[in-house]
Amino acid sequence: MKPSIPDTGTVIRLEGGYAVVRMKHEGSCYKCGAAAMGLCKGGLMQELTVMNPKNARVGDTVKIGLVKRVQYKGFVLAYVVPALALLLGIAAGHLLGSYAGLPFLEILSGFLVMIAVSFFSFRRLKMLDASHSIEIVQVISDPWIPDGQWMVRQ
Repeated sequence: MKPSIPDTGTVIRLEGGYAVVRMKHEGSCYKCGAAAMGLCKGGLMQELTVMNPKNARVGDTVKIGLVKRVQYKGFVLAYVVPALALLLGIAAGHLLGSYAGLPFLEILSGFLVMIAVSFFSFRRLKMLDASHSIEIVQVISDPWIPDGQWMVRQ
């Protein structure tokens, strides 16, 4: 999961708390994790509906990115959960192996538990990536500001 989607676009309309952004596609879109997951069809989609926490207005040039909460959940699902599953599987295999007299059981059970948990974790990660997890992270320019007075709204 990419930490951000390095692309900009222009807000063309507002829909409640969402904004429809026409993307500029500067070539980086094809390398994005969202494109790989099928969220925006590999950069072929010209318009994205994204969350609008920065209150961008129609005509604003904006930078979009992944929601921070989604980034953290993705990190936990991709890295922390499988690692913990491996450790718990090894501990359970050690206990069962010492009881049954099979020392190799800890390694085998560790990998089996990690593979089983990773399967469900990655399925959840794919569902997380398919949700509306893109938002406006910065308003780069405002068309209503006179020329020569460039400003970045935070």
